[in-house]
Amino acid sequence: MMSALKQRLLRWLMQRMAAGVNSRASKPDAPRRIALWQFGGLGDMLLVTPVVLALQQVWADAEIHIWCSHPQFADFLRRFPSVKAVHPLPIFDFDTRTLLRRDVRRRLCVIRDEMRVVAPDMLVNLHIPALLDWWAVQWWLVGQVNASHALGFNPRFMDKESVYDVALNSSERDGIHYTTLYCRLLEKAGIPCGEHSQFPLTEAEREKAVALLAKSGDAIARPVCLHIGGRRLKMEGRMWPVERFAALAEQLIAAGFSPVLIGVQEECDMGAALCTSLHSSSVDECINLIGCTQMGEMAALIELADGFIGHDSGPFHIAVAVDTPSVAICGRADAEAEYLKYERDDVVVLTADSPDLIAVDEVFSAAAGVFKLYKNHASAELAE
Repeated sequence: MMSALKQRLLRWLMQRMAAGVNSRASKPDAPRRIALWQFGGLGDMLLVTPVVLALQQVWADAEIHIWCSHPQFADFLRRFPSVKAVHPLPIFDFDTRTLLRRDVRRRLCVIRDEMRVVAPDMLVNLHIPALLDWWAVQWWLVGQVNASHALGFNPRFMDKESVYDVALNSSERDGIHYTTLYCRLLEKAGIPCGEHSQFPLTEAEREKAVALLAKSGDAIARPVCLHIGGRRLKMEGRMWPVERFAALAEQLIAAGFSPVLIGVQEECDMGAALCTSLHSSSVDECINLIGCTQMGEMAALIELADGFIGHDSGPFHIAVAVDTPSVAICGRADAEAEYLKYERDDVVVLTADSPDLIAVDEVFSAAAGVFKLYKNHASAELAE
């Protein structure tokens, strides 16, 4: 009863916010500062890179300010010349329950005031919330920031009225990859936009990747990066078992590939467990680099490799961004095509209702089918 009442109240509030806003389909004239909103993890932030590139290409002199859930996931966006700063906006902390507290309302007002100091001429909100509370908070902020031009998405129940000058209804998301959806939003505003995500790398990062593989000696032959972790999947208990990754590594070695384990420091125990599970003859041919790289160096390793296999988490989206043939393992019933449906021949996503339902042979077969089509990326680099 209370939940239904809350939903009706929020819908009414959003309709009031949108009342009187005159939508304009044309793109704005030469914005000086652009606010770009997106929330979530590394994968979510990688999917906005085509938008950053599009804005940068049209308005090279404009400053882009990113607002996101956790700046550590979006810090790599500073590598784009137009990105001036990355700011925190923990949108998931603000809902009808938490906003009853004065300290939470103050935090939200502090964020609003910081946006007003930046004073963006243009606002692009790429987030499509799962909770109506977050919709309402975002729409309130749009009105408070008062950018001269705003782009974003409407909830399903609103089509004609919006707080945005250019908007798409969120129903257009269904089954469409986010990069395609964002492209449609920008092009509706007259801004040309591609769909290829990118992860800019430095020469130092590429040199570090080459050095890490060369240091491993003669065992390297067609390296394949294995990402066996995943922060969110670990919390949800949806990870592919380490024992299956070990069996997969054995098959890769037998086929002439060199498995390279990648991941963050917190995943070192899983890497050690995998190596312990290998046959003695395979241990030296599996290179464990978990915890040995920063994010950019990990991305450079993935770029250098002949292939990538891992969970549907941030490193998978990095692999797609750096054009490394990839296989993603997604063992959950709520797999979202909007994140995973890359329309590319060099990307395979294996899905099931549970990670236990995805067999080792299935993963190896998918990898062999994708990787065999591509030449060895690493051999020339390591030979120098």
